[in-house]
Amino acid sequence: MYPAKFALLLGVGLLAFLFVVSLYVVWTRIVGLDPTLAQRCANLPRPVRFLAALVSGALLGTASMAAPNVEVGITGLVLLAASTFAALMLFELAQQYELVAS
Repeated sequence: MYPAKFALLLGVGLLAFLFVVSLYVVWTRIVGLDPTLAQRCANLPRPVRFLAALVSGALLGTASMAAPNVEVGITGLVLLAASTFAALMLFELAQQYELVAS
C-alpha cells in the first residue's frame, strides 16, 4: 500500500473515532445518562492510558494496512466506528438499568 493511502486511511480512522467519542459524550448528556466509561477511562493512571492509546493506535494502523484498497478501508473503519458507538450506548444503557434496578 502506498504511504499516501495509508495516511488517508489512518486519518479517516482517527477522525471517525474522534467523532464517536465526541458523539458519545454529547449523546449521553442529551439523553441524561452519565458517561461512566469516559469517567472510568479518565480515572485510569497515566501509564495505563498511554498503553491503551498505544494499543488502539497499533490496531488502527494494522487495520489500515490490511485494507485491500482505500474504499474498503474507509468503509470498514466507518462501520467499526459506528459499531463502537452502538456498543458504547448499549453499555451506558445497561449501566443505567443496573443503577435504577439496585
